[in-house]
Amino acid sequence: MRHPLHITFLHANGYPTGVYRQFLAALTVHATVDAPTILETAPDSAASQRWLLMLDHAIASIRTSAEIPRQQRVLVGHSMGGYLALQAAARHPEGISQVVLIESPIPTGWQSAVLSFAQMTGLAYKGGPAPVAARRRDTWSSRAAAQEFFAGKPFVQRWAPGVLHDFIEHALVDVDGGGVKLRIPRNTERDIYANVVHRKALAAVRKLRKRNVRVSFIAGEHSDELRMAGRASNELLFAQRFQRMPHGHLIPMEGPQACADAVIRALDR
Repeated sequence: MRHPLHITFLHANGYPTGVYRQFLAALTVHATVDAPTILETAPDSAASQRWLLMLDHAIASIRTSAEIPRQQRVLVGHSMGGYLALQAAARHPEGISQVVLIESPIPTGWQSAVLSFAQMTGLAYKGGPAPVAARRRDTWSSRAAAQEFFAGKPFVQRWAPGVLHDFIEHALVDVDGGGVKLRIPRNTERDIYANVVHRKALAAVRKLRKRNVRVSFIAGEHSDELRMAGRASNELLFAQRFQRMPHGHLIPMEGPQACADAVIRALDR
């Protein structure tokens, strides 16, 4: 039996879709779900082109389900994936009925101005998440060693049981000669953070509203990313379509079932 909703899911920076196995499985109770395995760019791609290349990939993934009626087609994105979902929907609003953002906070006002200045001057590579991504450890002698490393991280200790296993399986790749490394190179992650398309995301929200495409936001009460972007301004931006959850930025990893339930609530409103 065909489900009434068809969800296309777009993942966050550094977290291939396989890491969301539990969250996506919970969504399939309510809808058919598909997702590109990974949104990636070639390591030698220009930093300024990474977002555009990923957007092209996201749009191509959505077009594969063109036979599904518009009222049944939904985009859901986590963090980076939410920004891509907004832009993809804004490019083709005639084919999407709703967009749900999971922790994809959009800076507005002075926060947006500060971020734009940092990007224009190169300071975005020196502060915030970009330099953190560039410095993070990215190779281990084995998957077991990588699992031991990540298991000690406080943010991973908040994940639901089994999610770390999915991360080790899907976010790492084998290295010739032995060992493993991050599937998404840390310099790629750095470029994506440093060039986040916040102004395009806000413009997409406004365009979608004019085209009667509903945009909802699921927020983590303990999210540093939302705090930096402006919690109050995002709550104001999304108004009655803003949901709070008792988690951090990585809601689908911390509470996979609860996050899936929140997505369905957003779509039912």
